Amino acid sequence: MGDLSNPETFIVEGDLGVSALIESPFFVPREVFLEKGRHPAILEQCSALDITCEELTREGMLALGRPDFLRGACAVAERPERGEPDGDFLVGAKRLLVPIDFSDGGNLGPLIRSACAFGVDGIVVEAGRGVDIFSPKCLRSSARALFRVPVFEVSHLGTTLDRLAEAGFILLGVSDAEDSLSLTGVPPGRRTAVLFGGEDKGLTPEIEGYCAQLMHIPVRPGSSLNAAAKGSIVLYELFGRA
Repeated sequence: MGDLSNPETFIVEGDLGVSALIESPFFVPREVFLEKGRHPAILEQCSALDITCEELTREGMLALGRPDFLRGACAVAERPERGEPDGDFLVGAKRLLVPIDFSDGGNLGPLIRSACAFGVDGIVVEAGRGVDIFSPKCLRSSARALFRVPVFEVSHLGTTLDRLAEAGFILLGVSDAEDSLSLTGVPPGRRTAVLFGGEDKGLTPEIEGYCAQLMHIPVRPGSSLNAAAKGSIVLYELFGRA
């Protein structure tokens, strides 16, 4: 059985997640585990693509994780190699999501789900900063959306943001800073990267300094939105109306 704790891999739980992983052009499944007698379609997928698939007893599957999440199937996938978006990708990309310092995969996952629904071409995160984008909670709450886009784990976010600006992306940051504009008054650029700070932290002053414009969602005094709800509104306003 494969090493489920290998730092170069991540775990995908459940039959729907495993199928999405296998079908994704951006991720490589290393090994699939199925409970015997269940999910023959996944078994056929693995056979057709020459993916290692091991059928286990129910007890064997229970040893891999929680049954309510596994549902008789899980997989080990290779983490994408860390690195900058390459030139070929940047030529074709128009919409990027840059989540920063999220501490809860349960908030980051729905943001990714919304981003994919509104047509982002890729996601950029800084390696080791905030919650692991490939954590089980983030994968689950993204509802498999994470498998539909390339993910770039970069070594130094500031360097990447400079490079994106040089490539013609306008960097828009979600912030309640005094000089931020109402979201409805901020048009997207031809190429746009949207920067979201996580939960209560928001964007740091350093990150805000990279942004061409800061923007906020007007809400009633004393009220607030959680990170996932805020992200859905921002992404719809910028990309959903296009």
